Formats: sequence, structure tokens, C-alpha cells
Amino acid sequence: MRYAEFSMGYVLKLERGEELHQMLIAFTSQKLIPSACYQGIGSICDIELGYFNMEKNGYSRRSFKGTHELINITGNISIEKGKYFAHSHVVLANEKNETISGHFFKGRVTVTAEIFLFHVDIALNRKKDKKLNFMGLDLPHLFVQSDE
Repeated sequence: MRYAEFSMGYVLKLERGEELHQMLIAFTSQKLIPSACYQGIGSICDIELGYFNMEKNGYSRRSFKGTHELINITGNISIEKGKYFAHSHVVLANEKNETISGHFFKGRVTVTAEIFLFHVDIALNRKKDKKLNFMGLDLPHLFVQSDE
């Protein structure tokens, strides 16, 4: 991976063979960035996507073979059980320009991935949701609208 720093964060250029989530986690960990959000484009393979199934109260997972264009990846880096955690959603396209999308579990760069990573100056923590089988952001404030 190569990177450049700018006023709001970093531009990352991932190389062929690098696993996208692993590289994002390694970078934020090494740079001691408390949390981040990101978006990007590129090309990936060895893909695993998911969908949160409310009836099963868990993720349904599906693997995709071959190279796909990474039309968009959007996500955030937070802390889960004391470790960095990447949470992403993607839109991908195959050679026929047919798109698939979903919760991103893994994918390996085939040509490049160009990621804009914006640091968040507070640590975003995740904890187990009391009703659903996933780790959600644990934010301190509850917004209550007034009736006025």
C-alpha cells in the first residue's frame, strides 16, 4: 500500500493481492487513528458479502468468484472488544456491468483500490446489541426531539 496525507485524512492506494479490510485495519492501527470513515473504488476478487437477515437474527453470507469492479465501498473503522474493526458496504459490477451489493466481509485487490480515509478524532466503540445478533456503535448521546 502507498498513501498520501491531506488535511482531512489520507488517500490510500492498495496494491494487487492485498486484502482490503486487513489493510484498512493495519493502517489505522499503525497510524494510531482512533476511528475513521472511508469511501473508495477499485477492483477486487475472492469476495464475500452478506445481508443481515432479521428472521435468522444474523448474517447470510455469499461468496463471489472472479474479478469485480469496486464501484463503491463505504464504511467506518471503530473499536470492537479492544481491537480495530472495519464495517463496510459495497457495490460491485461484473464483466456484464451487472451489479451486486451488500455488507462486505472480505475481498482481495486485483488491480488497485483507491480509498479516501477520513480520521475521526474520537474512538468509536462497538458493543453487542441487546436485541439483535450484531455489534453496533455505542454512542453516548440520545437525541430527543422537542414537541415545539
